[in-house]
Amino acid sequence: MRVLILTGLSLAMLAACSQKSDRETLTEACIADGEAPETCDCITGAMEEKLSPDLFRRTAAAIGREKRDIEDFVESLSMSDQLEFAASLSAMISCELTLQDDE
Repeated sequence: MRVLILTGLSLAMLAACSQKSDRETLTEACIADGEAPETCDCITGAMEEKLSPDLFRRTAAAIGREKRDIEDFVESLSMSDQLEFAASLSAMISCELTLQDDE
């Protein structure tokens, strides 16, 4: 019985170690949508900085893990969450503009 419990705990720990961070998940989803990796890294960093930890976590889950459309996800948010998301848009847009200017 003890071996079974230890094996289960070991497997749970390994699964937790292999999970990607919210930032990695969002960056990969962005890249899969066709954006440049540098742009995606900048956008994800801006989101992580500007959004509350809870909204950032929920965004990563919806966009990165559940593969929901970002517009549908934002529309499903409460008004206060939508306003918080909107406040982060200028930082995300500046990522795209800055990296386009560098090319």
